[in-house]
Amino acid sequence: MPQPHLQAAATATGPARTSVLVMLENELVRCGVTSLLRTVPSVRDIWACSGPVAARELLAEHRPDIVVCHGSGEPAPSLIREAEAFETRVLLLLEDLRLESIDEEVMLSSHGFLMQSDLTAANLHEAVTRLERGEMPLPPGLARSLMVRVRGAGPVGTSRKISLTPREQQVLSLLAQGLSNKQIARRLTISEHGVKRHVTNLLAKLNSPNRTLAVALALQEGLV
Repeated sequence: MPQPHLQAAATATGPARTSVLVMLENELVRCGVTSLLRTVPSVRDIWACSGPVAARELLAEHRPDIVVCHGSGEPAPSLIREAEAFETRVLLLLEDLRLESIDEEVMLSSHGFLMQSDLTAANLHEAVTRLERGEMPLPPGLARSLMVRVRGAGPVGTSRKISLTPREQQVLSLLAQGLSNKQIARRLTISEHGVKRHVTNLLAKLNSPNRTLAVALALQEGLV
């Protein structure tokens, strides 16, 4: 009989500070993600499981910094709520940009997104690094798919006039393309600190808790 979950402790070279729980039902994908995570220098420990019961046990016992999981299925919303209680960041692994099967709460509560088809050591390393910095990994094209979800769910709030500076408009446009703060800084030839300030201002003006919802709302308001 297969084991309900497995625990894989990764010994990383370089600074050890991040622990990751991988909850993926597909064994091939789960093992692949676990193996790729071992190449990320900042990852200290990795635990992997195939179902929500084992995931909840591992969450409670180890309180990992990041959970990698799919967004579809009945257990996803409750698992993500439990992750939030432990201040664990959620990296959602997407099979494609069709988001109909993913719960709205799961989408808006996740801290980052990665396409399963884009799974490489470099992309996973970048996603983990951005989560560590408090940024949101966002694949190109996902923002517009999110917009379809927002529109399909009806109005998010009352329409309001939002005034952006020219620089904020540029930053917002690049956010919608899924660029990181560092990439935006290079594109606009400004400091990364300056980009962070603009992003903070955008989140406040759009009354959004994260970059994903900010981009979705900006698209709804016609700002992008």
